[in-house]
Amino acid sequence: MLVTVYPPMLATPFLTQLDTRAAIKGSRDPLGVQSIWSRFGRHVVGNLTTVSSSVRDFTVMLLGYYFAERVADEGGTEGDVATFLKWEQLAAYARAHVNKERGFRGTERVSKRLADGDRVHLGVDAGAQILGSQKTYGLWGLYTMPGKASGLIEGDPTRLTPAAREIVERLYLPRLAVGGLRDGRAVVERLKGAQYTIDLRAKSKDVAVLEAVAGLLGKVQGPELEFYRAHLLLGGPNDHDPLRGTRGKQRIFAELLTETLVETDWAITPESMGTLADRARRRGDAGAELAHRLERMRTCELLLAPAVAFFEHALGCDGLTPTDIAERVTQHWGKAPRATIDIAATEGIEAELAAQDTDSGTRWLALARAFHAGKYEDALTLTLAQNAAVMKARSAAAPWATVKAGKLHVSFRDDQLSALPNGADLPLYWRHAYFIDSLRRVAASVREVA
Repeated sequence: MLVTVYPPMLATPFLTQLDTRAAIKGSRDPLGVQSIWSRFGRHVVGNLTTVSSSVRDFTVMLLGYYFAERVADEGGTEGDVATFLKWEQLAAYARAHVNKERGFRGTERVSKRLADGDRVHLGVDAGAQILGSQKTYGLWGLYTMPGKASGLIEGDPTRLTPAAREIVERLYLPRLAVGGLRDGRAVVERLKGAQYTIDLRAKSKDVAVLEAVAGLLGKVQGPELEFYRAHLLLGGPNDHDPLRGTRGKQRIFAELLTETLVETDWAITPESMGTLADRARRRGDAGAELAHRLERMRTCELLLAPAVAFFEHALGCDGLTPTDIAERVTQHWGKAPRATIDIAATEGIEAELAAQDTDSGTRWLALARAFHAGKYEDALTLTLAQNAAVMKARSAAAPWATVKAGKLHVSFRDDQLSALPNGADLPLYWRHAYFIDSLRRVAASVREVA
């Protein structure tokens, strides 16, 4: 039997930078799994993050950088960030007030301000921002790196790429002109000053501006479909870069995920990933490599998902002995992990499990063996050691839990704990993103429906 071995993709500063805003913040992620699953996910989705899944948010981002450049060229003194934030606010009011849209970033504040009166303000002060820190948690912070990875923006100062500028000038500005805004002039005038007050009363000039902007931000259609399909769904011009892209795997993965959109009950599970891997193998050499990566991702998640659930369960066992905890898990899981964890396959991904250091890879492999054998006291020791190593790497004060005088002492408990899954559910248990849902959401937005 001929076995093809694919070399691991190099970890690059580009990918690390791309994931910065998507990383788990603060004291979350006690076992350090985010850096592991994101590494596996980057082999098949090169440009999106867990929080950059809205095509229309990418549209707002493009226009934000376009208007920032125009305001700067016309002598604006507030800076690109200020202009971008004010544009994001204006677009948000258009989406909510005209399109009655909800779900974009800042929805709650925007809706409340619209309900409070007939005027809203654009600005960078706290009273105008639509998020607690709009620069960080709005589109500037969360969509800039995915925008660069997708070939939409580039350079310093950041500006539109030629392809993005062409779609803005050929498609979006004429739509604004039809709304009476003279190629965006009315928008620029509202963004140039430090502040601007939008009059929401009927027939005001500001309402006409909001209506024209809202017209750009409805359903993705026409010439936009191919543009966003190429840059967002298929990974953009960087996808074939050997250091930054997936070398064609994202294209095939996107096609496979698009096929699942007709399945109303489709979900990400080890089983569905195995099915996609089988389908990928029928699509040539790139498909075979994609299948290889999906199988490695599946192997990874069959370990990470129960490990995180196990540790969360342990955090609810303050004061119990390791033996007591192991007996509780045995009653719940029995030998279930033996049927889900493939030790040989897990050994094959040890190098990628070593996201923190070589020792972490060794620990994860030992944990796989402990789960497979049903040795839950050993599993507890290993997860506590992994948590201690992660906290040390973060310069945290102390691990979340330790064993003292023969009993578990819990010093930090996550306030979003989940119940231990049933043993029978482990073969279908999936917790982590791997950027799959973001790609599937983009696929749903840009597919052509007859």
